[in-house]
Amino acid sequence: MIVLLFFLFAVITVLYVISPENKYLNNIFLFLVMIALIFTAGLRGKGVDNDYYVYRSFWRMRKIDDGTVEYSFYLIKVLIKNLLHLQFQYLLLAYAFIGVTTKILAIKKITPLLWGSILIYFSHYFLLHEFTQIRIGVATGFVLFSIYFLSEKKYVFFAIFSFLAIIFHQSCFLVLLFPLIRNSNRNTWIYAMLIPLGYIFYFLNTYLHINIPIPILQNKIDLYEEATKSGFLKDSKINPFNALLLIRILIFYVIFYQSKKISHFFPHLYIYLKIYSLSLFSFLFFSRIPVFSFRIQELLGVVEIILIPTIFYLFSERFKWLGKLSVWMISLGFLLLDIFYVKLVIVK
Repeated sequence: MIVLLFFLFAVITVLYVISPENKYLNNIFLFLVMIALIFTAGLRGKGVDNDYYVYRSFWRMRKIDDGTVEYSFYLIKVLIKNLLHLQFQYLLLAYAFIGVTTKILAIKKITPLLWGSILIYFSHYFLLHEFTQIRIGVATGFVLFSIYFLSEKKYVFFAIFSFLAIIFHQSCFLVLLFPLIRNSNRNTWIYAMLIPLGYIFYFLNTYLHINIPIPILQNKIDLYEEATKSGFLKDSKINPFNALLLIRILIFYVIFYQSKKISHFFPHLYIYLKIYSLSLFSFLFFSRIPVFSFRIQELLGVVEIILIPTIFYLFSERFKWLGKLSVWMISLGFLLLDIFYVKLVIVK
């Protein structure tokens, strides 16, 4: 599996470097990459990822307890298992198909730097979502669409895709707060201050016991907090200086300080940048509940698929190659950290 992942990374790298200008040819390559990713995630063997046996146990249960997984999971399971009489592998294929397709279509619609975003997506979120957190993997595809339509002020479509995100993962109720965020450079400095503020909360070992006015989400927080206190999640720890977090913070501030320049090429930059700062803040703010902290950070942090490639715009025409190299090195760093440090894919 590791060899296959590095092969796919190499293929996407080639497409990233050459960036085919022919629209028809570009779409063919994109379709082929999408199919390859769907089958790579959907046909993975048992034990390759951390959650394989969790979903297999859900598959075998005759009745899944309310609140354990979203109703959408139950419906897909009934369709594949009871109506179509197919095996468990088809459940993984179904989620891989929806997760990969929604993200790639969203990327294609949003970013002017297609292959750079595909590279960042593959290097981290493909492994995290389509291999492990398959429910939120589908949900984040719809989240990207919802942010796009919000930035375009198409509120009906924003509501539709927000609803789709929520029915695939409960934590996506946070998307309903996105209309409070404006795609403008006004008060951007406040979002830049959230990260050091998050560190203050971390070292004070508190998140102020704020009650979120979304019952399902608040219940989830209470559940994670109780599990952490009881020792059930004792292996989950927050390291405020881990490599992934520090890289992300550096990327945020680089883009923040050059946001005016980048926004000339990517007008919707500010809404993605603000959501990115919230993802980094939430990781530190909810540090007392590590599992919840990781989940919210990765949910909101999906915008980095769009943001990170914009580093390319910081370089003059003469040094565009350096911009491409920077994005490639970040993606390679993510891939290596995920495989050998975070161990999203189990190395056998």
